[in-house]
Amino acid sequence: MAPLKTKPLAMIAIAFGGIFLSAALRLLIPDLNFFYPVLVDQSEPDADVLILGGGHAGLSGALTLVRHQHDILIFDNGSPRNRWDTPMHVLPTWEHRSPKAFRERSRRELQSTGLVKFVDEKIVKTERKNESLFHVTSSSGKKWSGRKLMVAVGSEFVYPDIPGYGENFPEKILHCLFTRGFEFRGSAAAGIIAADLASSPPHAVILGEDANKFAESVTIYTNGDRSLAEDIRSVLAQKRDSMMQIDPRQITRIAKDPATNGITLQFDDGNNRTESFIVHQPTTKVNGEIVHQLGLEINDRGDIHTRMPFYQTNVSGVFAAGDAASPFKMVPNAVFQGSNAGAGISRELPRRVTGNKVNRLQQGVAARWIGNLL
Repeated sequence: MAPLKTKPLAMIAIAFGGIFLSAALRLLIPDLNFFYPVLVDQSEPDADVLILGGGHAGLSGALTLVRHQHDILIFDNGSPRNRWDTPMHVLPTWEHRSPKAFRERSRRELQSTGLVKFVDEKIVKTERKNESLFHVTSSSGKKWSGRKLMVAVGSEFVYPDIPGYGENFPEKILHCLFTRGFEFRGSAAAGIIAADLASSPPHAVILGEDANKFAESVTIYTNGDRSLAEDIRSVLAQKRDSMMQIDPRQITRIAKDPATNGITLQFDDGNNRTESFIVHQPTTKVNGEIVHQLGLEINDRGDIHTRMPFYQTNVSGVFAAGDAASPFKMVPNAVFQGSNAGAGISRELPRRVTGNKVNRLQQGVAARWIGNLL
């Protein structure tokens, strides 16, 4: 009977040997998950898809995914880029209406499916366990997991270092004339600040011509950059019918003008000039922590680099859509990108991966959802 005493020790040795062998194989052949199942997180995820961002791109992506019966968690920290809730434009059926009201209605629509849940918390940590499992952690320490990740966190404006700029944006300083210019039609004068995204001479002139559709006269301000002023003059010289002026003076302050309901630019020479409105496109930035944690590539404009048409990033299993991944930071484009990203994600989640049933909506829930849409 004495040899039987060695069996537990032998079993322990075999178990540890298996663990060490798995670890060694993982280092030598990292893509062969078959050889090291002990080390791979096989836990069931909380949802098929985690969407970071409850704006228009995230909502559109979720709606597309619902149509393929995927369950989704949407994380929203309640900080949209348009925090002023200025009316939406160029979106059919929602012209000159509140973007907040749009998001709230979309939320109710998605929640009624029974497949979408909203988590109103800020995500501070994202982790890719493997290409089919992602973990996210909120500022409160709560954790969730999903098979795929959509980054739709939007972006935020970075104002130029001009005193008074922030206090007048976006009421009198307009960043997009397609979404705001119409409301200023019939103005006497407009100014273009040729800096940041409008610092190239051709683009500054294009913005000037756009502004001229709503204002009788247009002045392009180069904010102390006299070389840029000369380059813009060269571009304007090719347009014989141009009525635009160039002002190279340094802007020292921007302030409201109650007398004219306009906006006044103060210059380094002590003089002022009042315009009906100013056009300037400030730079934007995305959430740097999430980008860094996931290892996402960023393009020259500071947006997440993606591959069309489904907006995959350089990280397998991660998609990005909306303002965070496009120079065209408008609601219709965010809806378009979110929908395409949702379709791309769905195609990477067949039933053999998810194990989902062919009818995930109970008959009553489905009927109520369709009824809400009619």
